[in-house]
Amino acid sequence: MSWQKALLFLLLAGTLSSLQRHKFYVSTTNMEYNIQATSLEIICTLFTDDLEAVLRQRYDPKIKLDHGDNRTQNEIYIKKYVLGKLSLLADQKQVPLQYIGLAYENDQVKIYVEGREVNDFNTLFVSNKILFDLSSEQQNIIHVKHRAQRKSLLLFHENPNGLLNFN
Repeated sequence: MSWQKALLFLLLAGTLSSLQRHKFYVSTTNMEYNIQATSLEIICTLFTDDLEAVLRQRYDPKIKLDHGDNRTQNEIYIKKYVLGKLSLLADQKQVPLQYIGLAYENDQVKIYVEGREVNDFNTLFVSNKILFDLSSEQQNIIHVKHRAQRKSLLLFHENPNGLLNFN
């Protein structure tokens, strides 16, 4: 009977450890066109540990994302990273992006970006490569609200770009 318990324990331990290794890699980016301000209001929501891991790889292995004294330096890295990985074309014209700030919420970071000087558009080309350099399993969900329409994209490592039509 003892060897049966040991075998059962080993099977359960193997199953539990394989479950811990499997992680879901996803981010969500919400965009809304503000016609009065002629801007795209953008919120990128990322898991804090994923963002921290990619910033450690790229910039500084000692980075710790928190509310502490290093927040100013962390924001410099976050701004550089996000603006280097996200780009938009409205009716084939580059949308200038400006980093606004961030907020920590539980285990996620919300990063606020604004696309300025955006005239009303019919098409929006989105390139979002955020966290693709961390994991090939990363998926980026994009939701765009423009006029009375809401459209979405699912971007992944092999296809980090998408086009939305608002005709």
